[in-house]
Amino acid sequence: MSFIRSFCCAAFLASSSIIFTTTSFAQENKIPVADVNGEVIYLAEVMRLAEQLPAEYRQRPLESYFGGLVDDVIDARLAAAAGAESGLSENADVARLMEVAAMRVLAESWIAQQVNEAITEDALAAAYKLFIADSGSREEVKARHILVPEEATARAIIEKLTGGADFAEIAKTDSTGPSGPNGGDLGYFPRGAMVPTFEAVAFELTPGTFTSEPVQTQFGWHVIKVEDKRVTTPLTLEKIAPQLRQNLLNQNLGRVLEGLRASAQINKRSFDDIRTEAQAAQAR
Repeated sequence: MSFIRSFCCAAFLASSSIIFTTTSFAQENKIPVADVNGEVIYLAEVMRLAEQLPAEYRQRPLESYFGGLVDDVIDARLAAAAGAESGLSENADVARLMEVAAMRVLAESWIAQQVNEAITEDALAAAYKLFIADSGSREEVKARHILVPEEATARAIIEKLTGGADFAEIAKTDSTGPSGPNGGDLGYFPRGAMVPTFEAVAFELTPGTFTSEPVQTQFGWHVIKVEDKRVTTPLTLEKIAPQLRQNLLNQNLGRVLEGLRASAQINKRSFDDIRTEAQAAQAR
C-alpha cells in the first residue's frame, strides 16, 4: 500500500473514531492546545500526528495518549526552530527533504478531500441497498438428524420415534454422523448450507416434527427433526455504516489514483538499472 493509501485510510478511520467526531480540520486549526515561545500549537497538528499512529494505539481512548502527542509536537517545534536558527534549512539535502514533505502533505490532503467528498449519504444508502440484496433476510431452520448406513435401520428408528423415543438419545447411540454425540444437533442453518435433498426436506418440515420416511443422500440415510424456524433480519444501516464507509473509501481511493495515472505520462526505471547507477555513483 502506498503512503497516500495508508494516510487516507488512517485519516478516515481516525476521523470517525476519535472523540472530536464533529470537529472539522478547519475547526481543529482554530483550537489551541499549547504554545512554544509564543507560537501556538493547534489541535489539528496534534490530531494529524494521532492519525499516523498504529491501529493498536488509535483503538485506545484518546485521552490516554493525547498528552504524549502534544509533547511530541512541542519537541518537534523546538528542534525545527533550532535547525532553522543554525541555517540547516539552507542545506541542499535538507531543502529537498522539506520540499518532498510539503509535496506529501499537499498530495495527501487533496486525495483525502477527493475521497471523502464522494462518500455521501446517497452513496451510503446505495451501498446499503447492495448489502441487503447480498445478505438480506434469510429463512433458517434448527434441526437434528440421525445418520445411518442402511435404509432398514432408518425405518426402525422412525418406528421408535413414533412410539415416543427421545430423538437426541437415539442420535447419541445410533447416529454415525459427527453430530451424533451432540444428539444430532445441527443448530440453525440457511438454505444452501446442506446438500439439496436434505435441505428440501428440512425446510418443508413443521417445527416439532420429524421425517416419516428416511431421506437418502450421498452420506447415507437420514432421519431429520426440525425444532425451530426463524427469519434473520439484516443489520441496520446504523450498525453497518462504518464498514460501508470503509468499503467506499477503498473504492473511491482506487478510482481517484487510477484517474490520475490514466491522465499522466509515467516512465519507471527498473530496479536493476537504478541499483547499478547507485553503485557506480558510490564507487566514484
